Amino acid sequence: MLMLFYFNWAGKPEELKELLGRVKRISGGIKGVEFKGVFAPMSEWHYVLLFESTRYEKVLEVFRTYMKKHGHPPTALGKCEILHTLEEIGITLKET
Repeated sequence: MLMLFYFNWAGKPEELKELLGRVKRISGGIKGVEFKGVFAPMSEWHYVLLFESTRYEKVLEVFRTYMKKHGHPPTALGKCEILHTLEEIGITLKET
């Protein structure tokens, strides 16, 4: 499963760099989740963080750990999007 966290940044560039380092370190310590990086989407959002995980709870653990250690980051707005493979949700396509 892929989890995308879109957000609009309201902090300083140095703070964003710090946030990314922290997220990378935290996710590196949680088995079953991999931080793939930060991207600039072609939409109304400033940035998107991309995670690959075995379960949603693993990504949620990254966010919970971050908030416990560092508090809420200076984001103005955010949203999560989860992308499942068809197999993960029980759909198999028949080959013709």
